[in-house]
Amino acid sequence: MSEKLKIQVVVGSVREVCGSLPVACWVHASAREQGGLKAELVDPADWPLPMFALATSPAMGGYKDPLQQRWAAKVGEADGYILVSPEYNHGASAVLKNALDYLYAEWNRKPVAFVSFGNTGGARAVEQLRAIAVELRMAPLGEAVHLFGVGAKLRDGRFEADAKDKKQLAQLFDSLTWWGEALQTARLADAIVSNHP
Repeated sequence: MSEKLKIQVVVGSVREVCGSLPVACWVHASAREQGGLKAELVDPADWPLPMFALATSPAMGGYKDPLQQRWAAKVGEADGYILVSPEYNHGASAVLKNALDYLYAEWNRKPVAFVSFGNTGGARAVEQLRAIAVELRMAPLGEAVHLFGVGAKLRDGRFEADAKDKKQLAQLFDSLTWWGEALQTARLADAIVSNHP
């Protein structure tokens, strides 16, 4: 592919004094160093979406809510996503689930990868997120980065990854790039066919 894939790194929590933002910043900075990726950090603190209560399901399309429309425009810019999720009570955070629930078509046919932390390295949060991603017609990757001891790796608000963390993330980027390019090509081909009956 001639153009870099547009990847959004989505921060999974808005809690103060939490590892989500430092970890997401590490992922974002690392992604920007990759040759095939153009990364953007997306922080739900900048998108104060109320708990989803709109009458129409996003799967029906035709968004009427202005904030939902703006969120759709932002999410729609990306070719793929990396969700950075803590694990709360054996699951993903409410703010991340809510952000996913607000839209439908914008997530479709795009790869999504996971970076998680917490008890068991956030494995149960990722398990939930994979199931949600399938329902949103995304392509969840088998690779994930499970971080342990995040609190001990925070220095002045920055996450200092160890060699294992960096290796996992490099493998995730390789897979995300492959799937991102494959699905981007497929979406373009589908658009051409749809516009030429």
